[in-house]
Amino acid sequence: MKKNIASLMLAVAVAGMAVPAIAQDAAAAATAAIATKSGTIGTPAAGKGMIVFYRPGSLMGAALGCTVREGEGAAEQQIARLGSGKYWVHMAEPGKHAYRTEGEKTDVLNLEIEPDETYFVKCKIGMGIMAGRANISPSDQAEFGKKAKGLKLWEPKADKAAKDDKATDEKK
Repeated sequence: MKKNIASLMLAVAVAGMAVPAIAQDAAAAATAAIATKSGTIGTPAAGKGMIVFYRPGSLMGAALGCTVREGEGAAEQQIARLGSGKYWVHMAEPGKHAYRTEGEKTDVLNLEIEPDETYFVKCKIGMGIMAGRANISPSDQAEFGKKAKGLKLWEPKADKAAKDDKATDEKK
């Protein structure tokens, strides 16, 4: 009987030492950079929240874009226009935010952004009556990580045009 109690106490002690190690591994994984086709995604800017919007590659609605916007009226701004297999990293002030997509139907995702936190938002194109329906939903680092190596950073048209102009100037 004493031998069983000693074995049980040893097992509990060993398990107790493993818990901090597991927690440290989880914390390290949460702050680790994620590799994509375009580079790596690091951590948020100090005091800001980071939202990684992404659209996995898919044949469903491949020709349609998933445009993510925030604000209304004059305050409206386009955050990203994601084609199939694209992602965008957006830094946001802490607080309440409502991101939306519009198409055949409007889909809104409300987020409470905390400073120094990273959020993942997946955009999918679903079936609609006349056109595809863009849906945005919360995701997580593990799900994003499974798709990350196949994703490329979205380039806003202004950035893309500037890059093309620079390449043309370099050829001259």
